[in-house]
Amino acid sequence: MPESTLTLAQQLALCQQVARLVRGKLPIAGELSRLIDQESGLSSAAARTVDEQLASGKPLAAVIAGDPSRSSRMLSACIEVGEQAGKLEQTLEAWTELHLACSRYSKSLRAALVYPALLIVVTLLSLGYIIWQLIPEYRATYAQFDADLPVWLEWLIGIREQLGFLLVGLLLVAVAPLVGWYWRRRSFDARGLPRDVPQRLRVQVLSAEVLKSGIDGGLPLTRLVPLSVQGSGGDAAAVDRALPLVQNQKLVPQWARESSMLISSLHAGLLSAEETSRHLSHVADTLRQQADDRAASSARWLPMLVALTIGGLTIVTYVFLIYLPWILLLMRIVEP
Repeated sequence: MPESTLTLAQQLALCQQVARLVRGKLPIAGELSRLIDQESGLSSAAARTVDEQLASGKPLAAVIAGDPSRSSRMLSACIEVGEQAGKLEQTLEAWTELHLACSRYSKSLRAALVYPALLIVVTLLSLGYIIWQLIPEYRATYAQFDADLPVWLEWLIGIREQLGFLLVGLLLVAVAPLVGWYWRRRSFDARGLPRDVPQRLRVQVLSAEVLKSGIDGGLPLTRLVPLSVQGSGGDAAAVDRALPLVQNQKLVPQWARESSMLISSLHAGLLSAEETSRHLSHVADTLRQQADDRAASSARWLPMLVALTIGGLTIVTYVFLIYLPWILLLMRIVEP
């Protein structure tokens, strides 16, 4: 089984089982396939293949995170830090928690978008029905007073004839906030971090926990800093720049500001390893709480933004296609 065939769900299942085995001080090869059979993430044949690769001496990072994807590169760095620091279960659990938290965030957003989706459908159907039924009534009523139709009524008739294009345009405007949100969630900035704030905070939680594990395991900063940046999604150039930034007391872009300050203080001898580890734990907890708060806020404001967009479209459509023509028609009726 090529490593590239492992999906994210399969990697998560493997990491969870490996962390359990390491925490229980059990061998990974041989035990892994027996435990993974109880999970739905991997088939028994795939689990046995993973076991065989590990038994043949292949590194764990190459087996689980052998493909060049961003997520696998982050996982590979977490595995290397965990193996070299003797904290493999901690780094695997930190990487797993990142993706599980992002999955919970996505599910909450999808649940919150049910109402806006229904609102879009109902609004388009109601507007389409009213436009289709009402404009002919305008035309029939106005024909009783004048032989020639006014320009605005001819425009309305043309709009009715192109009703499908109008509804498609309204639909595109209505879903524009959703498209922008989806693009933001799937894109990354120049630092390699997600543009979406809750996900970016989760990645910074991972980097703080990886740094803490490496420091607790006595891993030198010359090795820990580049691996932590890689574990935060940084590319090769960012990995090469990380250590000089720490040595020059500058912030590492892929980390939280507090994490950078702590590691720089540790390198300068202002903090001990124990103090740095304790502060990094507090930083991770704070960032995790901030990520939860921002995720809950996004689940509230995104449906509200869609609802406000739909409300604005409804008001504009009713004013220019229904209310204003009706007022003009009444004005014509009361003329002598």
